[in-house]
Amino acid sequence: MAAKAIISWLVSLFVWLSVQRWESVSVLSSSPISFYADNRLDQTVAYKYLPSKERKEMQSEILSLLGLHHRPKPRSHVTENSAPKYLIDLYKSFLDEDSGNLKINSKAPVVIEGEVLSNNSLHAINDSDIIMSFVNQIHRKAPHLRHDRDRRFWFDVSEVSPEETIMDAELRLFRDLTDSSLPSNLTYHLTLYMLSQGDDPEDKVLNYVSDQRITFDEGWISLNVTDPMITWITFPHQNLGLYLRIRAHQIERDIDPHEIGIIGTNGPKDRQPFTIAFFKSRSHGNVRRIRQTSRKRQRSDVSFYDHDEWNPYLNPNDRYASGRSCQKRTLYVSFRDLGWQDWIIAPDGYAAFFCDGECSFPLNAHMNATNHAIVQTLVHLMNPYNVPKPCCAPTKLSAIMVLYFDDNSNVILKKYKNMVVKSCGCH
Repeated sequence: MAAKAIISWLVSLFVWLSVQRWESVSVLSSSPISFYADNRLDQTVAYKYLPSKERKEMQSEILSLLGLHHRPKPRSHVTENSAPKYLIDLYKSFLDEDSGNLKINSKAPVVIEGEVLSNNSLHAINDSDIIMSFVNQIHRKAPHLRHDRDRRFWFDVSEVSPEETIMDAELRLFRDLTDSSLPSNLTYHLTLYMLSQGDDPEDKVLNYVSDQRITFDEGWISLNVTDPMITWITFPHQNLGLYLRIRAHQIERDIDPHEIGIIGTNGPKDRQPFTIAFFKSRSHGNVRRIRQTSRKRQRSDVSFYDHDEWNPYLNPNDRYASGRSCQKRTLYVSFRDLGWQDWIIAPDGYAAFFCDGECSFPLNAHMNATNHAIVQTLVHLMNPYNVPKPCCAPTKLSAIMVLYFDDNSNVILKKYKNMVVKSCGCH
């Protein structure tokens, strides 16, 4: 319902601007533009001058639709690091343009950055609404840490809402055997612990999380961290991070990660440790405030009779009547032109489309009319003042995926359902 509301609001803004005769230019213009829309003349026009008030209102409405209370202001915009790179590759490789969803066939091996994804990851990707990547920020949590720096990990999950249900989370470590100083033919036992506060302020308690044995393994290694993630989101003050312990039967001491080729905080940025988490949204729509607007239809206007007002963009003359029948029309909002390119990575804009046009007798096949709409049309012909015409409305909607930074520079890949009009009909 929220998606339909924002599309309706954008359409009403477009119609209002048309009546006010704001200057429009061709889509090839390089001038700052906010959105593009169909003018019902088989043309797409770009609105060059959007009033400041309307521009801010549009930004506020779209942020609300995206479930954001404010415009994110990330401290860093780097996309070459391992955490954002993983989600960018996932977005580019598996985005289905028709449905707007990530389409991954779990029956065949799926490889991202040279790694075959686990079955848990595949199910989580297909079923989740939100995928978040978290950069290791142990230098921020413990800036004076030296000896155990590459054994400890800390991730800022403060931007995750408790309203989201976590499905799966993984700590991802990259191993490069060419950087290993210990024999690669040994079996190494990796054990991951969650740190919690002990009785003494300086004491830290190790709580087992997960473990894995590796020998010749090279590339990305995944360790499950779902339980710690749930704890940190529910009790943020308990987030003291993770601790990695590495042992081998032939070696009597604890092994440093770099000794077996595991890349740490000083390694290549695209191979540094990060966490990936998959969430299912509990909310089915955003609660949006009701706006009072001068463009709102007056309460006294209760007649359903079709009084077509003259509009230089919408109703030029009767020879375009065939183009006024109910159909899908262009509506595109440019994120870049809204000045959001610093936090939205992809896509460049929102191709919403909208449904517009007449549902007049006779209702042709291309109008996708319901039986109820056909009956309503006949009744309207007999009593036009009391029964309205059927409405031109979406018959099929699809999702979009938006890839963006949050305030902590974590990268989020989020699915928004029912955002794009795929087809229209008379209802």
